[in-house]
Amino acid sequence: MNGGKLLMMINFFPPAAGGGVYRPLSFVRHLSRLGWEITVITPRPGEFWITDPDLERLVPAEVRVIRTGSLSGQRLLGGISGGRGGSRRSSSGFGFLRRIGEFFLLPDTYVGWAPFAFRAASALCRSERFDAIYSTSPPDSTHIAARVVARRFSIPWVADFRDPWISLHLRKPPTALHARLHRRMEGSVAAADLVVVATTWQKSDMEERHPGCRVEHVPNGFDEEDFAGPAGPVEEDGVFTVLHCGMLTLGRTSGSFLRGLSLLAARRPELRGAIRVVFLGARESANEEWVSRLGLGDMVRFEDGIPHGECVRLERRSSALLLIKHDDERYAGLIPGKLFEYIGAGRPVIAVGPEGEAADIIRRERRGEVVSHGDTGGIASVLERMYDLHREGRLSEAYSLGGLPAYSRREAASSLDRLLRGMAVWKEGRE
Repeated sequence: MNGGKLLMMINFFPPAAGGGVYRPLSFVRHLSRLGWEITVITPRPGEFWITDPDLERLVPAEVRVIRTGSLSGQRLLGGISGGRGGSRRSSSGFGFLRRIGEFFLLPDTYVGWAPFAFRAASALCRSERFDAIYSTSPPDSTHIAARVVARRFSIPWVADFRDPWISLHLRKPPTALHARLHRRMEGSVAAADLVVVATTWQKSDMEERHPGCRVEHVPNGFDEEDFAGPAGPVEEDGVFTVLHCGMLTLGRTSGSFLRGLSLLAARRPELRGAIRVVFLGARESANEEWVSRLGLGDMVRFEDGIPHGECVRLERRSSALLLIKHDDERYAGLIPGKLFEYIGAGRPVIAVGPEGEAADIIRRERRGEVVSHGDTGGIASVLERMYDLHREGRLSEAYSLGGLPAYSRREAASSLDRLLRGMAVWKEGRE
């Protein structure tokens, strides 16, 4: 059944990589299969510091992708800092530049793309009719551009929040004036015809703060196609391999886990040759500095990002998968998209982070262990227990690692498809 014409405004889109790419990319793929004629407006490559050109092959050939220019602060700050690219950046240098950007650029350092996105979308809307507009954040500035287009051309608009409004909920605005401006901008986006959020906490929060806002929960998930076929052997020379795939940022760091690993190594020195920890992907330089400071160079290594397909292959063959959440109560209600990918990989999860929905899923589905950042002894104990189970050949049977189709991205896209198809009727009733 044809779903109509959908205009999607997406800042992070292949060849950009990183956690923020996969949800909108999966919607593009699956909605296209469900009959939607899709046009994506996105910046030209270079808007984000992590890339994976292989992801471009996942964009269906029938999807029209329009790439625009951009004067976002992210590009400019990248140029000021040297534009080195790659998977490693200076923690102190980027932190300083980000603080400058947050002061002068609202709602975020990507706002310089908004005029280009608006211009491209407006040109399309003058020449053809779209049944709906979809925008996704972060960056929140994408919603600002979509709001203007939706109002000007009277097109039903769905605003997808992968995370809450960054500078209100996950970072502290630099001044009270900044906070007021962010609240006003968030309120204008909450007036969208439909707001979609990734967690139940976000849904409750938006409904409480914006009465009258229509909010629906569409969770993240994993692509079942990524995990088709045999995974291959998990064990390699008896070594217990812990793999972390994804970014290590200023707020999500490996420090707590590494201190726990150091404690275990001091308690059981014989494990230095039996446990290997691999951090795969982009990271702030402070993470490697901690490894050196704690004397863990023989147990821990960092590798640059690799194509997503290769990452999935390694996840499926690792002994355990490490999930690190921000050590900040403001992030407690968020669920990293990586958790769902780990569920698809079918390996036990070691989650370091606060209590919240992610921890609840891991415990409820018996997918692994959860320990807080402050519990260094607990991290050491979890590692020790999993290692001993691994050595005894009982690690996999200690957890429930079967498939969970309810967490698939296909299911999430089907939910969004139903919402999009009902938007026009709902808007007519409201008007």
